[in-house]
Order: sequence, then C-alpha cells, then structure tokens
Amino acid sequence: MSEASWTKGMAGVVADATAISSIDGERGELRYRGYLIAELVERASFLEVVGLVVDGELPGPTDVAALEGALADRALPAAAQDVLARLPRDTHPMTVLAVVLPLLDDAASKERPRLGARPAQRAALLALAARLPTVVAAWTRLRRGLAPLAPDPALPLHADFLRMTRGAAPDAREVAVLDATQALQMEHGFNASTFAVRTVASTLAPLSESLAAGVAALHGPLHGGADEAAYRMALEVGGPEAALAWVDAALARKHKIMGLGHREYRVVDPRALVLRPMALDLARALGPAHVRVLETLAAIDDHAAARFAAQGKRIRANVDFYKGAVFAALGLEPDCFTALFAMSRAFGWGAHALELWDDHALYRPRAAYRGAPPREVPRPTMV
Repeated sequence: MSEASWTKGMAGVVADATAISSIDGERGELRYRGYLIAELVERASFLEVVGLVVDGELPGPTDVAALEGALADRALPAAAQDVLARLPRDTHPMTVLAVVLPLLDDAASKERPRLGARPAQRAALLALAARLPTVVAAWTRLRRGLAPLAPDPALPLHADFLRMTRGAAPDAREVAVLDATQALQMEHGFNASTFAVRTVASTLAPLSESLAAGVAALHGPLHGGADEAAYRMALEVGGPEAALAWVDAALARKHKIMGLGHREYRVVDPRALVLRPMALDLARALGPAHVRVLETLAAIDDHAAARFAAQGKRIRANVDFYKGAVFAALGLEPDCFTALFAMSRAFGWGAHALELWDDHALYRPRAAYRGAPPREVPRPTMV
C-alpha cells in the first residue's frame, strides 16, 4: 500500500475478512451470519444467537442444551474473588472487568495452543463469557455494601445475573427484554473493541487477555458509554414536554446529542427499531417513572430526526440511545451499563478471536511517516 492511500483512523480501510456479521449502512441492515438481527431477536432465543455467532449456524435443541450446560459454570475462581474483595469501591465497573477478566481462567487454559485448537478455545470462550455476569453482579453488590451471591447453575444466564444483582428472582418479562437487548449488541463488525481483540489475539495472546483488551477499548467514551450518557440526558431534560425546546437549544449551540446517529448507518440503526418498542413495553410494566424516561428519549429522537430531516440529513437514534433506560429499569446503576455491553459483546469478541486463529495472521499495519526529514546528530563541539 502506498503512503498516498492511507486513511486517518483507518476509516473505510478493509483490514481483514470476517464471516460473523455484516452491516449495510445505506439500507439499515445488520446481519449475524446472514440473518437479519430483527428476525433473530423475534424468532431465536439468546442461546441460539450465541451459538450462531460463535459456531456459524443456528444450533438445534441438543446444541442449545450443550450451550446451556457450558454457560452454567458461573462461579468465580478464588483469585478473582480475592481481587474483587480488595478493589477500592469507587473503581469503575469497566476497570473491574479489565482487571478481573484475565483471572477468570487458569494457567493451563492460558498455555493451550491457540492455532488448530478451536474446540478447546471455544470451551474457554464460553467459560469466560459465563463468568462475566457473575463479576458484574458481585461488583454491583459489593459497592452497595452487600455480600455477593453465588450463581445458580439451574437458572438461565440473564435470569441468574438479575437474581445475583438484586437478590430476588426477576420476572419473565425482564429476562426476555434483557435477552433481546444483549442479543442486539453481541456483534457489530470491526468496531474499535473488536479490532482491539483481534489485534491482541493475532499475537497469540491468551483469550482472556485478548478479551480484556476489548473491555479497555469499550470503556472509551467514543465507543461504549453512549447508553449511560443518553439515560443521564433524559433525566436532565426531565420529561417529554421539555424535549422539543431542549433539542432546539442543543442544536442551536451545536451540542452533540449522545446516542443519535451512527458511524455505520446512513439511516436508522436497525437495533434501535427493535429495542424502542420493547423498552417502552417494559417501562409500562415497571411504573410511571420508567415510562417518563422512555417517553423523553422517544420525544428527543423524533424531534431531532425531524430537525435533521429539514436539513437533508438522516440521523436517528442508535441502539445505545434506548438501552441505558432498559438497564436502569432493571435496577442497574448508570456506570454499570457499559459493563453489560461487555457481557454480551464478549461472545462476539471471542468469535472473532476464534475466526482469526482459524486463518491466522499477525496484525502489523504500516504507518505513514510525517516527521522530520533525514538528519544527522550534531558532532560535539570542541572546546
């Protein structure tokens, strides 16, 4: 590649091939392994989506049962429990995940070959992904001054997560919405965190440490975090009746409205189309306060879209715009929202690591040098 062809931030650069997901930004389509995301959320279970992303095909009943068994071992190793107990309670949940994730497997797992070892690495991925909800739930309780609860392997993954977080069993509606939300954000092409995972995995680093790189990238405010920002924005606006004036003022001062627009989509994010009605239904079931937040977000989305359309722009809410309100309705603190993002995206990150190891190459892009021209170090001056 000539230096003339380089692109700042690698925008539009094809770095590698993948069979895991595809994005059509002009048509507003996201597909996992060829299937539209809306159809998957409507017709497939969360575990079926996991199997599709990780293994390439929708699993049958026997395969789903095997996945359920693989994700049932959610207990944390002693070293991870010890670190959680010692961390300062003001540590951000994403920092906690980045610190603890490499402790969720053992030395033997880290020493296993990466290449030509898909069954073993697949098992390692499922074991790591199963334990992330336990970490997030344990940290949530520790920050509240409560003892962590042991996982219940008899429960589905997200039902157990909500139980470990809140200390009481959730109802089926809550679990269904969390399942759908997590399926929606499991995979999304070569975003910054996925590319970070693939880059680290290309060095043949252990899977747990490759996933930790993804957590670190997702913690950046330009990648993860819009869900928290949009939720806090809705609280600041106060209600749907104030949304129109707030949007007009924000646009007048060229203030970025977090959660609107997406780098990949020229039309509405298809994940937001799925999540918005589900989020409103959940809010109505849980009470007026939650309804008010969702109605505020919907009013901001609709009015901003109309204002942008008048300027010839197609900018709508992305999936982050509504999912923070979903997580808040489920009883989670705002700074925990991105940790739930990581819980889901871990399956996608791991699928990318496995895919890379199936057809391995070390990532080593070139840099276009723009520094000083060739020069010599001055000779010492003789006195």
